[in-house]
Amino acid sequence: MEKKYEIIDKIIEYGIYIYIIFIFLTKGESIRNILIFGNFGLWLFTLKYRKNLYLLKDPVSISCWIFLGVSIFSVLFSIDPSYSFFALRKEALKVALLFPVITTVMADEVKLKRVAYVSFFTLLLVVFVGYYSYLAHDIQVLRHDILLMDTGETGHNKSARYFNILLPSAFILFFLWKKRGLKILLTFLLIISVIALILTTSREGYLAFFGIVFTWTIYLARTKGYNPIKALSFMAAIFLILGILSWFSSSGVRERISLTTEQLSTLNERTEIWVPAIYAFRQKPFFGWGYGKRIFYQDEPYKETPFKKAPTKGPHNTFLRILFLQGIIGFIPYAFLLLFAIKSFWHKALKTTGIRSYILVACVSVLIGNYIINSMFADMERLSLYLAFMLGLGIAAKGIDENSHN
Repeated sequence: MEKKYEIIDKIIEYGIYIYIIFIFLTKGESIRNILIFGNFGLWLFTLKYRKNLYLLKDPVSISCWIFLGVSIFSVLFSIDPSYSFFALRKEALKVALLFPVITTVMADEVKLKRVAYVSFFTLLLVVFVGYYSYLAHDIQVLRHDILLMDTGETGHNKSARYFNILLPSAFILFFLWKKRGLKILLTFLLIISVIALILTTSREGYLAFFGIVFTWTIYLARTKGYNPIKALSFMAAIFLILGILSWFSSSGVRERISLTTEQLSTLNERTEIWVPAIYAFRQKPFFGWGYGKRIFYQDEPYKETPFKKAPTKGPHNTFLRILFLQGIIGFIPYAFLLLFAIKSFWHKALKTTGIRSYILVACVSVLIGNYIINSMFADMERLSLYLAFMLGLGIAAKGIDENSHN
């Protein structure tokens, strides 16, 4: 049975790698579902042979279970319970199946290194598809515009989020690879990736990237003695140089940057959406209006407000969306989960070395960059699924050294 367990575990492992790639594709929902439900079924089959199930009782894991659990209240008190139940089954159920598999299966240094390689491959795929769309389709700003990876006509912000989720994998490999030639190649590919991010003209993407870089800089200062001021200045100078080059080579970059001052007072018209959403939230502050994004666009939550009608655009703020849809009872566990995971992973990253430490700081940087900074100005697509990966990998990295004693 030990041999069968190893084979099944390997199948689950490679299923996770395939899922990392497919989660960034527009098409392939059926394949993603097969990977999630299939991996979970195999995981259940081997459950009694797993010695690290205690990872699912880690304080971060418990916080994740609480966040998922309180979503049920948003269904029970929804203005459209049937739709909310469907939305819960579509996203939260998948998180509940995906999270324990990643947490327990990937608690191994070799597997985490492979995750870094697969994520870097996915970064290159996302970057070069972006460049192809930008050059071949003659679009003004870089976004993904092919059948398998289409972020839509206004999808430049979403494309920037893709880059920021995957860019830390390049940082990990920079420290793992020892050969100078590989480091030079990696630096070149990283520069190309950053230019792609700049060409998206996503200002919240820029802020998230600086959050990611800042996290890594502080980490290097604490663990390797780098001067944080010099390191941040160096990165800022590189970003500025690449930005200037992009300014002169792209009219889209020039136009977006020139409009920044004009759009600052309304945060690019976001406040026009946030104000009615806040008024509606006050009507049902505790449980919210119901689980599922579609409820945000229904008129009923706004009838007792001065606006009467729902906004035509999305909330452009993940925290506000959760407040609106799930109320305080959903928002507090979510905010606590993010902050507690960042604190827990950061504390462990400073105490460990090698791939464990790099994975942990990568998770922290993405949580800060995308789930704190970017989420203030954008509504993350597939929010919980990406988050399940970050949390699962972080807990797996935390548990490796404890694993070795069992």
